[in-house]
Amino acid sequence: MIREIVFLKPSRTFNKFLVILMLFTVSSVLLSHTFAQGAQGDQPRLVVVVESTKSFPETLKSFKEEVSKGGWSVLNAHNMAGVLSERGFTLHPVVILDVCSGKYSARILSKDEYRPVSAFMPCRVGIYKTSDGKVFITRMNTAAFAKMMPPEVAEVMVMSDEEVAKIIAKSLL
Repeated sequence: MIREIVFLKPSRTFNKFLVILMLFTVSSVLLSHTFAQGAQGDQPRLVVVVESTKSFPETLKSFKEEVSKGGWSVLNAHNMAGVLSERGFTLHPVVILDVCSGKYSARILSKDEYRPVSAFMPCRVGIYKTSDGKVFITRMNTAAFAKMMPPEVAEVMVMSDEEVAKIIAKSLL
């Protein structure tokens, strides 16, 4: 069941909610794979993590190719390990990709009342390598957040989430 929240004008409470939700989501992604794949119970997972059988570079390349084949675009690629190494930190590869599909983002961004949802855009996908050499692809479980959105936004979020899941699945083949 989808609960409707109307965004007539962003309130301070809603803005605080978005900030808290984004911080919680980012911190969840940074936590261990175990947390992301933990017991489901009644709570939906905030992130979805899948293991790749390919090397880190092969996984990254394959994902970018499948994004393009799926009609999506990679807007940015954030090489977090590279950025942090410039600041004196050493860690295993982590790349965060901003992916976008105009057919979905335009439906949300074309309406003023839906623009607060831009805080969740574009879709982000992380590809990382663990200390034991395993490679994973992770993404926010957008469908879990859709329940808190107006019906049209929820529909767009669910459809885009399904497409990103398919792109990830194809990149793992």
